Amino acid sequence: MDSHLSVTTARLGRIVEEAASEVYIFSAGDFRFRLVNKGARENLGYTLEELRQITPWDIKPRLNREAFLEIIKPLELGEIERLDFETVHCRKDGTEYNVSVRLQIFEEDGDRVFYAAIQDTTARHQIEADLRNVSGRLDAILDNTTMAVFLMDDRQHCVFMNKAAERLTGYTFAETSGRPLHDVIHHTYPDGSAFPLSECAIDRALPERSGMQGEEIFVHKDGSFYPVAFTASPFQDHEGRVGTIIEVRNISEEKRNKEARDLLMREVDHRARNVLAIVHSLVALTRAPDVEAYKDIVAGRINALSRAQTSLANRSWEGGRLEDVVREELAALCPKDQVHVSGPEIGLTPEQVQPISLLLHELATNANKYGAFARDGGHLSVTWKLIQRQVAIEWREAGGPPVAEPTREGFGSTLKNRVVRQINGSITRSWEPTGLIVEVRFPL
Repeated sequence: MDSHLSVTTARLGRIVEEAASEVYIFSAGDFRFRLVNKGARENLGYTLEELRQITPWDIKPRLNREAFLEIIKPLELGEIERLDFETVHCRKDGTEYNVSVRLQIFEEDGDRVFYAAIQDTTARHQIEADLRNVSGRLDAILDNTTMAVFLMDDRQHCVFMNKAAERLTGYTFAETSGRPLHDVIHHTYPDGSAFPLSECAIDRALPERSGMQGEEIFVHKDGSFYPVAFTASPFQDHEGRVGTIIEVRNISEEKRNKEARDLLMREVDHRARNVLAIVHSLVALTRAPDVEAYKDIVAGRINALSRAQTSLANRSWEGGRLEDVVREELAALCPKDQVHVSGPEIGLTPEQVQPISLLLHELATNANKYGAFARDGGHLSVTWKLIQRQVAIEWREAGGPPVAEPTREGFGSTLKNRVVRQINGSITRSWEPTGLIVEVRFPL
């Protein structure tokens, strides 16, 4: 019997000696180490003889004697059967490593001894630190991205929302947690009718095991609707749990920009057709005694159109000031020091700028050929005022050769009448002895 016990004890000793974890046995009286296995000795760098001269707190740089005794007090008093805690060990060379300690008390030959099984947790701590770093970076990315990110479980319940998702929907994660996401932000069509879950493309991603993407209309917490672009992707984690990751962005601004671009393109198309139609009329109806004169007349009228287009473009096609249109057109054709311009501030619509520019061009051309600027000493006054929400422009020439009402109307007169009709206005002309007087009226 004693032989068998000796063999068993020897085997147990070899198992302890070769154990992967560090094993320590120390007295409950003087706390001197009695046994330290091979793994512990090699890790610490001490011999067994050296270890028998020190105590557990001597290899624990974060704990002194009092702190160590306070930790093990419940075990000594029999309040607990086992004590688990984490601390740091210091090797003989001064390097440190993290350990997990499991401590128990046994009776041995009438003495109480502590049995400590210790695991080196340095690698685990490093892994945990790395995971915390990765998790922190991921949290930072998710919290700072403008893309709204949702995570749904296999029941289509919301289990995660980043800050962008909270801003997008108006809901906090706490308000959506544990609820089907569809019931929170996607439950109604824009016309107010119910939107069944079965018709939702986002929620089909998981059951169909297929990524979905497209555009939808979400419902904000305040009840307003807004368009979104989404991508819904099914996933399965390492534990076999399944769900759906949803990325969403608000495309309201994109929609507005597209509508604005479409409107602008239609407007550009309309204006281009309008200009081309006018140019076609100018070319087709202009009369002249010879080719050179014809070229000069057409070029002058097209240049007037060009100045009007430039004026509109400089103001983003939002219209213009009457004074600017008058001054720009007269500056191109008339002597600056022989022209007087005055009138109140009046804004023109884009549809008014071009006809008024053409009208002023025809009047200035006639003034140069037959009127105030046909000889030295002539001058021109262009003034305007408001009369019962109508703009009244007066063109008054003086100092030129005698004028008389023409016996027939040329294309210039026809053009004047046409452009005045374009602005829903009227034109009157008076050939006074002092010079030509023209009054044009059109609605403000």
